[in-house]
Amino acid sequence: MPTAQQTSQQQQQQQQQHQQQLSNDESNGVSPELKPEEDSMPNLSTLSLDELKQLDRDPEFFDDFIEEMSVVQHLNEELDSMMNQVENISRENESKGTHLVELKRRLSDDYTALKTLGEKCDLLNKKYLKKSEEYAPQHIRELLQIAASNADGDCDRHVEHFLNGKIDVQTFLNTYQSSKKISAERKAKEERLGSQLTALERAGI
Repeated sequence: MPTAQQTSQQQQQQQQQHQQQLSNDESNGVSPELKPEEDSMPNLSTLSLDELKQLDRDPEFFDDFIEEMSVVQHLNEELDSMMNQVENISRENESKGTHLVELKRRLSDDYTALKTLGEKCDLLNKKYLKKSEEYAPQHIRELLQIAASNADGDCDRHVEHFLNGKIDVQTFLNTYQSSKKISAERKAKEERLGSQLTALERAGI
């Protein structure tokens, strides 16, 4: 039966062995927290001497042995999963790229249509401004004044022609009366329009 001293010596030896093992793990870059994963590593002690020699000599046997390791299988599964994800992302990006090209085409068509409408709008706006100026009351009044002045000029020309003997009395009377009538009508319209514009200005319109 072991004595107490022998039991104490055995415990010290076990502690020293445990500390030595930890020291070896740390020197080899193995963290103590990783030791639970040692079960996933292959146990070479289960292999026969012939199998160990074959591992050393036969690269194909060595590769098969590595492929059967659970760690390698797990890494292969993760790699396959990541490759599938990359393929899915690639297909999705390709689909989005096609949709983006279609959106760009539509945007270009819309821009062209908008530009055409803008040019038409500018043209119509210019025409509207021109018509607005033509039909502005003040512009119409100026046109009536010019027309009345032209009619008065026609009357003077008819008189000159009659005095120079270029037309007879009847022709003179007909043409002079017609021009005088036109002049009077245009002056009357110009005066009425002028009165209306003056009234609007006084009303603040």
